[in-house]
Amino acid sequence: MAGVSLVSLDRRFEHLKEPLWQTAIRVLQFLKTPEARINIYLINAAGMKRLNREYRRKDKITDVIAIEQPKGFPSIPSGCIGEIYLNPPCVRQKGYDLEYALIHGILHLKGFNHLGKSDKIKMEKLEKKILLWLANTY
Repeated sequence: MAGVSLVSLDRRFEHLKEPLWQTAIRVLQFLKTPEARINIYLINAAGMKRLNREYRRKDKITDVIAIEQPKGFPSIPSGCIGEIYLNPPCVRQKGYDLEYALIHGILHLKGFNHLGKSDKIKMEKLEKKILLWLANTY
């Protein structure tokens, strides 16, 4: 069974925890990685800006950051593939929903990216496939 930890670092986002946790579990099942562990954090704009500056060297607010865990790092629990930080207001401001942002973050942790055009097309196709699967299995 997947190990998903979901923490709201801003109490305004507490009501989002349960549905996003369920989505994360189901996405890991879809990706056939039920043993994977992920830590997910719901974070406000100021916290996201700080993380974006620290990890990506970009001094601005963003919607989602996925940080892969280095393999073999001694303090990381077995099977943990990384952390995802979601900024709910920024996600909504960009015109998509949290479920999509979460899927996007999970795919980054699974090695997908959108640096090149073909990689972007492949990732977007899988995101849409997962969204459709989620919508049809509820």
